[in-house]
Amino acid sequence: MLSHSKLSVVLKPDYLARLQVLGQPLELAPGEHLFRTGEPSSTMNVIIRGDVNLYKPGQDLPVVWLGPGDILGEIGFILRTPRTTTARAGTQGCTLWQLDRRVISSRMDDERMELLTRFFIGLAPHARIRLNKLQEPYPPLKELKENHCDHQHPLIQHIVESLAGMDSWETVHNISEFIRYIPYRIGFWNVRASRTLQLGFGMCTTKTNLQVALLRACELDAAFGEIELPPEYLKPIIPEGYHHIMALEPRVKHFFAVIKIGDTWYPCDANYSPQVWKVLDPGREQTGFTPGAPFNPFCEMMGRSAFECKRYDDLRHVMGKRPFYDADNVEAMNIILDRIQGPFLMIPEWVVPLHYLMQYSIGAAYQRAFAGIVTEMERLYSVLTVSSARPSGLSETEPKSAVF
Repeated sequence: MLSHSKLSVVLKPDYLARLQVLGQPLELAPGEHLFRTGEPSSTMNVIIRGDVNLYKPGQDLPVVWLGPGDILGEIGFILRTPRTTTARAGTQGCTLWQLDRRVISSRMDDERMELLTRFFIGLAPHARIRLNKLQEPYPPLKELKENHCDHQHPLIQHIVESLAGMDSWETVHNISEFIRYIPYRIGFWNVRASRTLQLGFGMCTTKTNLQVALLRACELDAAFGEIELPPEYLKPIIPEGYHHIMALEPRVKHFFAVIKIGDTWYPCDANYSPQVWKVLDPGREQTGFTPGAPFNPFCEMMGRSAFECKRYDDLRHVMGKRPFYDADNVEAMNIILDRIQGPFLMIPEWVVPLHYLMQYSIGAAYQRAFAGIVTEMERLYSVLTVSSARPSGLSETEPKSAVF
């Protein structure tokens, strides 16, 4: 039941199985309330089937959509704070796994304390990445249109010192290798290149934006390539519960860097690591960009020339639009990607010593983990209750097609 949830990225199957026994399934009919704003809270939920919509007080339209594998109610579960939103099942109803806070008590055996310690470790990265999104709101659209590829930013300028090669080809290769091993994760679309470098992950728009910024910082002639492809090509890395979202668009846009060497523009797609390509195109070994040759795997998969793509000097036509999703309601779409690339999440600093501490004192490790997750949730709750950030899930201008 929990094997396809966000918790599965961090927790091993045997711990998930033991944790699952502590909770119970819950069925909601279409439109049925799970909880309402202001209600007391004591449970957290994992969506197993269907979806849940979240509503702000006084609003009839949902501000966040949550799909299979996602978690909700975790703040109230830990802090017992009133619910900050109203949650209702979607049009098809939903199946949830629900965990009551009564599993936490002052009298627990070592086995229960170890299991909850690992559970808190599994929750922590998702709380941290959500907090990061709320604390770093999207920049104004006008600024993004004008300065999304900020290759003169000090962070960009410093990092290229270690990437510059003996000639242009070597520099392009070094930057390509650097970019393709940055984990590909869906979300955080509208950010500058320097911000992607700080986050340490990105999707095709943001990774390509960073790649072009690094190339331009090395005084190379770089631009943005664009192709459209059937959404079926990306389904192997997207959980099945989200395939219907991709089906809404007959074609999805995919971006990658193109570099001019001599008189020729060479596609240099560095969005996916070799591990991801093994899932996307299992019959072919993808070695990455090779000096003197284009690297445009999706065009090759479609039987088209590797040089066939649109070329743009910037991504104004993308960065000038808000995505139709937000980081809150697509994080569960990264479950397969995180398994492939490793659980690259924002691991809080208090997590690291727990693995050592559990070898000597389960009780001490549990207390430290509980204090850590309380701290994470308190920060998140404070931001949620005082922030006037843009409502999640709403867009100023929705794009005409999806971008991956």
